Amino acid sequence: MLRLILLLSVGKLLFADISQKQLETLQTVRDIAKTISDNTGETYENTLSAICLTESSGGVHILGDVKKGTDITKASLGAMQIQLRTAKHIAKLTPSLSHLLKLSDKKLASLLLTDVKTSTKIAAHLLVRLKHSRKKYFNMVSGYNGGYSNAPYYARVKKNLSLVYKLVRKNLLH
Repeated sequence: MLRLILLLSVGKLLFADISQKQLETLQTVRDIAKTISDNTGETYENTLSAICLTESSGGVHILGDVKKGTDITKASLGAMQIQLRTAKHIAKLTPSLSHLLKLSDKKLASLLLTDVKTSTKIAAHLLVRLKHSRKKYFNMVSGYNGGYSNAPYYARVKKNLSLVYKLVRKNLLH
C-alpha cells in the first residue's frame, strides 16, 4: 500500500511540472502532426511532441541559439525551434507551405515565434523528409537537430517520448 501511494505521489510530481499551456501546445503539435504522413502513411505526433519538449520545453522557450548581437533571423524560433533557412527550404519543397516564401524574414520569424501550427507544419514536413532520406528512426530524429548521428540529442528526445506516452496514457494528450 505504501508503495502504491509513493508511486502515485511521484506521478503527480512528474505531471505537476507540465503546465496547462504546455499541454495545449503539445496537443496542437499532435493535432497538426496527425495530418502529415510519410510515404507509408505513418504520422509522427509522438515524436514531434517529444521534440517540442526537447527543443522548447513544450513552447516555454521560444527563442533559441541567440547570443548577444545575433540577428533574430539566425536564431531557432518557436515551439519547434525552426530556423528561417530551414523554414524556407521546407516551404520550397512543400506546395502547401509555399506562401511562406512571400514573407519577409522578420515576418516569417514573427510567425514562427507566435504560431505553433505553422511551426509544427514545417517541423512535420521536415521530419517526414528526414524519414524518407535517412530511413532509420535514430537518424531521422538526429537530423532534426542538424546531425546525422546525434546520440545525446536522441537520448533527450527518447526521454521526452516516455513522458509523452505517459501523458497520453493519463488522457492529458490525445
